[in-house]
Amino acid sequence: MIIFVTGATGVLGRPVVQRLIQNGHQVRALSRSETNRTLLQIAGAVPLDADLFDPVSLASAVEGCDAILHLATRIPTVADLKDPTLWSENDRIRRDGIRNLIEAARGTSGVKTIVYPSITFFYGDGGPDWISADMAEIAPCDVLKSSLDAEAEVAAFAGSSADRRGITLRFGYFYGPSSPDSVQAIEMARKGLAMTAAARPSYKSMIWIDDAAAAVVEAVENAPSGVYDVVEDDPSTQQEALDALATAVGRKRLMRLPRFLLRFAVPSDLRGILARSQRISNARFRDMTGWRPEVPSQREGWRRMGIKAEAAE
Repeated sequence: MIIFVTGATGVLGRPVVQRLIQNGHQVRALSRSETNRTLLQIAGAVPLDADLFDPVSLASAVEGCDAILHLATRIPTVADLKDPTLWSENDRIRRDGIRNLIEAARGTSGVKTIVYPSITFFYGDGGPDWISADMAEIAPCDVLKSSLDAEAEVAAFAGSSADRRGITLRFGYFYGPSSPDSVQAIEMARKGLAMTAAARPSYKSMIWIDDAAAAVVEAVENAPSGVYDVVEDDPSTQQEALDALATAVGRKRLMRLPRFLLRFAVPSDLRGILARSQRISNARFRDMTGWRPEVPSQREGWRRMGIKAEAAE
C-alpha cells in the first residue's frame, strides 16, 4: 500500500514507519522541518511539506494513497501536564487534524482506510474487573474529549461507504526506552522513589511502544472497521508495577512519594483519571488480527528498561 502518515517522527511514528517499510509499503510522511525530512529519508519514507490544518495541501499529499495513519499528537510529558497551551494544541491536532484528513481522503478515489490512535484513559474505574471498549464506562475529563470527537469522525468515514475502513486503536499508557516518562521512572526508581496516583490494588493497563507500533501496522493491514483496545496481556496493579520497577533496578522496594505532590504537577481532573483502576482486555484485537504483544506485562517491560539503563552507564 501507499500510506500517508502524520506524526511520523514521533515516539509512535518512528517504529510504525520502520515496520511499514519493512513490510513493503510505501510511506509518505507529513514533515515541516529539515531535520525531520532528513530522518524520514534515512528511514526510507518520502517526506511531504503539507499543513495538517490546510485541507488543500493535504488533498495533494494524500492523492494516490491507500491509507492514512493519523499518529500526530501533542500530549504533554509529565513535566508539562499543567500547560494548557499544549493540551489546546493536542485538541486541535485531534479534532481539526482528523477532520481535515478525512475531508482530503473523501476528495480522492484511493484512500479507503484511516487508522487513528486513541486512548483508554477515559474509561471509568473498573475496580478488579476486566473491561473493554464494548462495555467500559466512558468518563473523560475536558482534555480527553477531543479524542472521542476524533473517534466519531473516523467512524463516520467508515460508515460513509461499504469499501471504507475506519479503525480506532485505544492504547493504554505508553512506556519503553523511547518514552521520556519511562526513563524518568527508572531514574527515580534507582534512587528508591516512585510516584503513583492510584491506590496499590488499582490496575493500570500499559503498552510497550514497539508493541503499539506493531498493532498500528497490523490494523492497517488486516483489521476490520471498529474500535479496539491495545494493551498488554497482563495488566499490573500499582503494587505489582512498583515491585517490578524495584526488581528492575535491583532494589527490594520503592518508597512512594506522597500523592499530594501530584497537585503541583497534574491538573485536578487528570489526577482523578490517573487514580482509576483500569484492567483492560486486548482480546478482541488479538482475535480479529492475530496481533500479540512481545512484552506481555510490566514485569517484563520494566526488566528490559532496567537492563537498558544499566547498559547505558
